Amino acid sequence: MASDKPASILPSQDTAAQVMSDDTAGLLTRKAVLLPERTIYHLSVFLNSIGIVTIVIMMLVTVADVIMRKFFNSPLNGSLEITEYMMAIVVGFALAYTGVKKGHIVVDVLLAKLRPRTQAVINSITYILSLIAFAIITWRTAVYAGNMYANGTYSSVLTIPNFPFIYIVSVGSGIFCLVLIYNLYEYLTKVIQGSPWKIWFGLIVLILAIVALFTLPIFEGGLRGHISASLAGLLSIVILIILLFAGMPIGATMAFLALLGLAYIAGLNPALNSMGSSPYRTAASYDLSVLPLFVLMGAFCFYSGLSRDLFNSAYRWIGHLPGGLAIATIGACAGFAAVCGSSVATVATIGMVALPEMKKYNYDPSLATGCIAVGGGLGILIPPSVVMVIYAILTEQSIGKLFLAGFIPGILQAILYMVTIYILCRRNPRLGHPGESSSYRERFASLKGVWGVLLLFLVVIGGIYFGVLTPTEAAGVGAFGAFLFALGRRKLNWKNFKASLFETTETTAMAFIILIGAIILGYFFALTRLPNTLSDFIAGLPLNRYIIIALIILLYYVLGTIISSMAMVVLTVPIFFPVITALGFDPIWFGIIIVAVVEVGQITPPVGINVFVVQGVAKDVPMYTIFKGIVPFVVADTVFIILITAVPQIALFLPGMMK
Repeated sequence: MASDKPASILPSQDTAAQVMSDDTAGLLTRKAVLLPERTIYHLSVFLNSIGIVTIVIMMLVTVADVIMRKFFNSPLNGSLEITEYMMAIVVGFALAYTGVKKGHIVVDVLLAKLRPRTQAVINSITYILSLIAFAIITWRTAVYAGNMYANGTYSSVLTIPNFPFIYIVSVGSGIFCLVLIYNLYEYLTKVIQGSPWKIWFGLIVLILAIVALFTLPIFEGGLRGHISASLAGLLSIVILIILLFAGMPIGATMAFLALLGLAYIAGLNPALNSMGSSPYRTAASYDLSVLPLFVLMGAFCFYSGLSRDLFNSAYRWIGHLPGGLAIATIGACAGFAAVCGSSVATVATIGMVALPEMKKYNYDPSLATGCIAVGGGLGILIPPSVVMVIYAILTEQSIGKLFLAGFIPGILQAILYMVTIYILCRRNPRLGHPGESSSYRERFASLKGVWGVLLLFLVVIGGIYFGVLTPTEAAGVGAFGAFLFALGRRKLNWKNFKASLFETTETTAMAFIILIGAIILGYFFALTRLPNTLSDFIAGLPLNRYIIIALIILLYYVLGTIISSMAMVVLTVPIFFPVITALGFDPIWFGIIIVAVVEVGQITPPVGINVFVVQGVAKDVPMYTIFKGIVPFVVADTVFIILITAVPQIALFLPGMMK
């Protein structure tokens, strides 16, 4: 969820007027403050535009490489290296824009309940810590680039120097730091009611105090040597939880704690070196290039108007059943999920189409809104899925196998939702009356509008299944296919095209901010051996392993009520994954379990993001009514998770057949 963030990267003119006098000096100061805002904003948009062009080129290069390799047996030379360098450009140049758009994820469940000035105090502190983390990343990444330049490091195939692309990541991080500074300035105006010089003086004092508080005990030897590595790992988890609930951006929280932890265990220089090399290595990852390409694929489908045709086709086939419109909504969500890895996008898109239809037929508001909220969760289970990509990277598992593993469970879950609706409406017809029956001619005619999504899904998943395409190639082909599909439907005008690309870069940078912090924190946890110690302890408990997995799932249910889906994955998977492997469970199967429990978190209060999206579409429906409609589907989710746990082959059948 978004925190209580300022509307712009600098104080608004109204806020500035409160803290500055109207004399000449005050006006000059105000202009001096607002000028950098415009400069940073326009600079971030310009750099992000370069990243946008790079994504388009990356898509075209991927498609060209597939065509040349498959049809002419002559793949593009160095395409993998080109993709890696382009990923560095995309991530580096999108960081600042994501900061301007407030794209970083925070946990504000507790913070939102505090008084505005108290929120401003806490936000000031957490933004200072975030600024410290990214300032060090900026500095050390530049040092890392300088070392690559001095060593004359080049790519192995095309002999392209690495250092310019490392500098791009450093520059992007540096501009992101400027965005954080001006966000911090606005929070301080709420804390320090005075002239600008008092605010800046308070900022400097606060930074020095916090740096001393967190670093002196380590670097002066106050704690070093007195706390074991495992205990340091446990303490870091406690501090992590505190900072997260204080509203500190998740990626910055993990990076900051990793810096302190690595400095304590391995020393300051290794910690700084990790802060310098990890951001570039994470950004310039060929495997992670699937993420922006699949996001782009979903964005093109979103703006192509596909949702209405999907809903219409599903309604023609199953709308005549009790609760037929709600059942058709689940079917439309499943279809849209096959080309979009985002549950939020699925909820918003299908909700805008299905909700007015259900209102027209006097559907109970709780059922109408509840089925849209849970149907959106299929967006992260039916491949392609952003959450699956994150899990695969964190655990070093095959993205292709995870995608295939999610297909049958996704269909099964959609069927369970449909059966739930049918039973509810059969017992109480007032919840949802049957719709009009359609002839078979009308049913088959309705498929004309959805053939594109079916073809796109078959190319992407079929290509991965038969070994024809790698996940990255499938993502590139899928994005290009979605682009052609949108053009063919005459829905992709210049405005929608730009919106698709801007949303893609923003989502990509948001995910990479979290990934960079998670990977650095993973190095720290590896040194503490905390995950291994925990896995050995749990594996040695005199309990059946299925009881242990049940307890882990129950914990995820609880976490889902307070932490967003991506945050839950990056924070917990590095800790629980060694436990799962030590107990002998299949890591691909566990990935599907993770996605399933994350889905539950998407709809449970108070952080059920899907519910908030539905409420934004159905503005006249109270939040309580939406949550009431979700309850039967949470039961269906629980039944689904029990089935997947008891019969792992539901998830593992297709990956086992993969070539």
